Amino acid sequence: MEKRSIDCRFRILTAFILIVITGLSGTLIARDRIEEFGLSMDSIVNETNGRVSIQITSADKYDMIYLHNPEEKMIPASITKLITAAVAIDVLGINFDFKTVVYTDDSDIKDGVINGNVYLKGFGDPDLNSSDITYLAKEVVSKGIKEITGNIIYDESYLDDNHYGLANFYSGDTKQGYWPYVSAINLNKNPGQIDPAATAAEILMSELTSMGVTASGITLGGETPTGAKELAVMSHSLYDVISHMNKESDNHSAITVFKVVGAEYKSAPGSLEKGESAVVDFLTQIGNPRGAFDIVEGSGLSRFNTVNSDLYIRMLKYMYDDVKTFDYFYGSLAIAGVDGTLRNRMTGTEAEKNVHAKTGTLNSVSTLAGYAVSRDNELMIFYIAMNGFGGGHSGARYRQDMMCAALCRFSRTSN
Repeated sequence: MEKRSIDCRFRILTAFILIVITGLSGTLIARDRIEEFGLSMDSIVNETNGRVSIQITSADKYDMIYLHNPEEKMIPASITKLITAAVAIDVLGINFDFKTVVYTDDSDIKDGVINGNVYLKGFGDPDLNSSDITYLAKEVVSKGIKEITGNIIYDESYLDDNHYGLANFYSGDTKQGYWPYVSAINLNKNPGQIDPAATAAEILMSELTSMGVTASGITLGGETPTGAKELAVMSHSLYDVISHMNKESDNHSAITVFKVVGAEYKSAPGSLEKGESAVVDFLTQIGNPRGAFDIVEGSGLSRFNTVNSDLYIRMLKYMYDDVKTFDYFYGSLAIAGVDGTLRNRMTGTEAEKNVHAKTGTLNSVSTLAGYAVSRDNELMIFYIAMNGFGGGHSGARYRQDMMCAALCRFSRTSN
């Protein structure tokens, strides 16, 4: 009996030792693979001129896979839109809609006559288009309206009248020709820097007239009175707006969303300053020191936006951990070799379809940040920023693509 007990204890001890040895062996193999990956990344970085900052971690394990100049302050360019999207989801919520509303100051329209004015009020929908104005006109007509005795008044008061953002604000910054015109009433992305609000009101007047409504007034700017009656609503969802913003890197969308966030976080009219306040509070609340960043607008056009790698890794991890909203955020990103600004990048490599990310481009600035799926089907978070390089953007993007391909080939357990 005693011998059998000793044999049993021996077998348990042997099994335990094997488990420990196997675990240690697996850990050592994983470390070796991380070191090998690091060497391959170093070889790519060494071929890159200018300043480079990189950080890569596992989304689940949150362990460091690769690090290069993590504290370096960099100009983010259009990966700033990731911050805009994140704070929009946080402040506005995933069920938020960007609305444009038609009101009237006539409280009784049962007779089919609006004895007063019609108001077209915008709430900062960056995707409003001519077809949407036609829809609003049809909705008004569907209420039985046959005549409008007053005017059609367009109301831009939800956002401020600083239509060109930071154009010419900072010496040495991006010039006005690159800044989009932003209004609370946008129209078809405001081509030619027209007055979109006035044009939208004119289209509404024309559409109503063509549908048989007698409208003898004029179009002019003004504000909707308190207590006005709602006649029609057109909206675009937060997901549709930020998906277009991120995939196509739409600066107009980003600055408009940034201001809308400011209006909802503080009060109307929304402004860059109020949007910045929301961003500062969001980024510091998730653990970023205030001195580590400056985000003065939401598109990345300004060279006075500055960040470091910790900010992006921490924010992307925060978004990943929120199971209720991550799919919305992740789905808004461009997919390598598939769509958006990554549609023609990383094709034919292991990164194709396995990288969901945001690109960034300014003069001598090229950035890429987002998520990548490794060969082990492990989701990785990465940030790559290159500033002050020469020779154009194609070389920088090529090296970023090489890094992403290497990351998607990475495995903790095999070559």
